[in-house]
Amino acid sequence: MFWFTLFTALLFFWLFTRKVLGGPDLKHLDTPVGEKFAAHADDAQITATFLSMLADVRNRAHATKSIKQGFRLAREFTDNLSQELGLDSDCSFTAVTANGVNCEWALAPGADPDRRILFLHGGAFLLGSPRGHRIYSHRLSHIAKAAVLSVDYRMMPENKRILATVDAQSAYHWIIDNGPAGADPANLLLVAGDSAGGNLALMLSGWSKTSAARKPDGVIAFSPSVDTTLAAPSFKSNRATDPLLGPALGFLTRLPKTLSLWFGLFSMRARPANKLLSPLFGDLDNLPPTLIQASNSEVLVGDAIRYTNKAKAANSDVTLQLWADQVHDWQLFSADSGSGKQAWDEVAKFISRL
Repeated sequence: MFWFTLFTALLFFWLFTRKVLGGPDLKHLDTPVGEKFAAHADDAQITATFLSMLADVRNRAHATKSIKQGFRLAREFTDNLSQELGLDSDCSFTAVTANGVNCEWALAPGADPDRRILFLHGGAFLLGSPRGHRIYSHRLSHIAKAAVLSVDYRMMPENKRILATVDAQSAYHWIIDNGPAGADPANLLLVAGDSAGGNLALMLSGWSKTSAARKPDGVIAFSPSVDTTLAAPSFKSNRATDPLLGPALGFLTRLPKTLSLWFGLFSMRARPANKLLSPLFGDLDNLPPTLIQASNSEVLVGDAIRYTNKAKAANSDVTLQLWADQVHDWQLFSADSGSGKQAWDEVAKFISRL
């Protein structure tokens, strides 16, 4: 009787983990898709310089021999990243509160305040800030001739993961009818985000269909995460070719699936397959025009492929562009030359068609 009870309990535990914490089996969405772009000759040196910066921060963090102090150093680095990368911006940057959420307006000279972009920064929901990601808001404001509202959403581990989603939704409601000059409806409304921010951007895209006054006119996601169950095969196959996220996610992707899902539940304090955390599991029909960019060598490329295939099957206008041999989020540190410049040129083309 004991062994039968134990077996039944373990079976229930396994089934609960897979069916409740995990999402549906989406292996059928792993078919390669997307426009292909080759690497440029000057990419290697640009990437090496950026990775050297990251290595220095990691070494200094390890030297503290303190998780708390090392984490503080990492946050300081990401909060000053645009400055460290040499951004010399002519945009005005203004702090604002949007429905109780701290945000920052970026406005390029000649930008139309009635053309607006809501931007969500990356950083694995642990790091990053509007200030650290000003390279993105600077670029987007110039390209779209629009005002860019960067959201300083609440992050882990201080907060539950779902609160980042709540803050993104609150800011989205606000930007529809408020610009840099005050209350005024937006003529053009875009949503953009990189990495974790790409997750939030694509979440807003689906959520806004039923829960907001209007959908965005377009969505741009740079190397987005769309499935926090980490189910795509690239999480394992690209560990060695992704020097940015490969080491960080290596621990989780080496765990048995059951353990990684429970780790996600406890770290995020939310079910990993929740569609507000994993937009891949939401309804992807009737989405606004969407541009997704990713590198074929990063661990998140499988997420981008699965999301694009599912959205296309639902007849949504989603375009995936894949660059060869780029580091995750290369558009941030390689904006003026090589593959970074080409990626931004494609963003400009996308926005011009809206």
